[in-house]
Amino acid sequence: MRTTKRTAQTAGLAVAAGLAMAAGVATLSGGTAAAQTSVPRAGATVTTTPTLAPAFTLCSRGSYPSYAVFPKRGNLKTATAQPGTCINQSLKGEQHEQVVLYGKRTDGSSFKIASDTFDTAEGQRVNTLNTPDDNDWETF
Repeated sequence: MRTTKRTAQTAGLAVAAGLAMAAGVATLSGGTAAAQTSVPRAGATVTTTPTLAPAFTLCSRGSYPSYAVFPKRGNLKTATAQPGTCINQSLKGEQHEQVVLYGKRTDGSSFKIASDTFDTAEGQRVNTLNTPDDNDWETF
């Protein structure tokens, strides 16, 4: 009986220790618990884990490569998405963003598909569609 009681007590301590660990409490040897705290040193800089900025995604679903330009960002140009591929552009800041979509012909010349405005806090996903002579776009 005594062995059963001791085993039950040990199991109870293990369960309590597991719950304490899950709650952010460290278990010290002997079964006692101490709260874990993280206090920055004097003069230390507290940092947070950065979150990813919403992205602008451009997919070329037509027969031509496409890219985007952001006029409010000094005409920042994305990489060119080849037919059947997508590119991502990280955008920082929460503002209404203007984007101009372009396609490229086989001779290398560019043509304007459309322009749009979106909220950078939410990001935007765009498909360019069809052919250079019958181009179109959509969000997804």
